[in-house]
Amino acid sequence: MSRFRIALAQAKSDVGAEDYDPRDANLARALLLIERAAKEKAGLVMFGEMYLSGYRTDEYLHKYATVIDPPDAHVQKLMERAKALDIYIVMGAATFGGSIPGDIYNSALVIGPEGYIGTYRKTHVAAFPYSMGVSKERCFYSPGQELPVFDTRIGRLGIHICYDMSFPEVARVQTLKGADILLNVSASAAGFEEFWVHGLFMRAVENVTWYVVCSVVGEQRGDVLFGGSRVVAPTGQVVAEGKSHEEDFIVAEIDTALSRSARSTSHTFNTRNPALYSVITNPTPYP
Repeated sequence: MSRFRIALAQAKSDVGAEDYDPRDANLARALLLIERAAKEKAGLVMFGEMYLSGYRTDEYLHKYATVIDPPDAHVQKLMERAKALDIYIVMGAATFGGSIPGDIYNSALVIGPEGYIGTYRKTHVAAFPYSMGVSKERCFYSPGQELPVFDTRIGRLGIHICYDMSFPEVARVQTLKGADILLNVSASAAGFEEFWVHGLFMRAVENVTWYVVCSVVGEQRGDVLFGGSRVVAPTGQVVAEGKSHEEDFIVAEIDTALSRSARSTSHTFNTRNPALYSVITNPTPYP
């Protein structure tokens, strides 16, 4: 499928506490937004980073992380709704690891009419001990170790999360794996608005691909998440943009054929010289 409509649910998300599981309330709002996306004829609806669990649930994530295998009640409801409405859903959530009980990941779930498709685990987890809030992620969840792409009826999806965008290798690897569109599930912090404007442009243009970001919005435990969700074409053109500091619902049309057309004239990928880039894969030397 070359053309499809994408919906970005730039929504507020409840945060967990010792005696409060935020997932029921967050899921209830999400189900309404999924219904809205289906009415707008969207083939895919996207939510922000850790939307289901609450981004700043932090030390309570061990109580409210999602179990994927077997799918818990929240995942099952998403699967049922995706099937009933014939729509794909990409939703941020904290998930438990499979091999090490209790290990937690900042993840993006991919669910479609055919059921559960897969999960991306955030690979670049912020760890700035001199900061607070959004910069202390590593205290609460582990980094993922894979950069998968997901095959769907509407195309091959390359999904990553927020800070992953700061590392151009992430988007490039997923593009080289054949992603038709790159999706960033985000909690975009206020004060970094220009970073998101220019970062999205670069990731789209350098990979000659559609690049989409959907962010949660609102204040969570002192952190202000500004939103600014947007859809950027392979040419760098902003096709659709969400509001700042308020909830919004954005629908845009994606035509993946535009990537093929742009690449056929730019020759970006057959101009590459990978033999020169091997140093990128070497670990940073210890001083």
